[in-house]
Amino acid sequence: MVLNRHKPQAVLMHLDDDAMLAEPGIRRALAAALYRDESLSLGHAARFAGLAVGDFISHLSRIGIPVVKGTAASVHEDTEVIAAWRKGSSQQTPAP
Repeated sequence: MVLNRHKPQAVLMHLDDDAMLAEPGIRRALAAALYRDESLSLGHAARFAGLAVGDFISHLSRIGIPVVKGTAASVHEDTEVIAAWRKGSSQQTPAP
């Protein structure tokens, strides 16, 4: 147990025992927490949880963890940049 000024802050445990990770929901909960804290990328967290990325996104949404981060304006700008990039890359002809 990790204490902060004599108050419990966290509990640390080894994950050497695969039985604990095999318990229902443990991998999903741990993956979601690690993603939320930006310790794992979306893809790595989904893989750790044993889910497809789309299913993991749905799981995060159900438990209130945002997948898209930023303001509405920055998300809109990113969407426009991606759309322009996709349009430009689809117009290129493949090399022989």
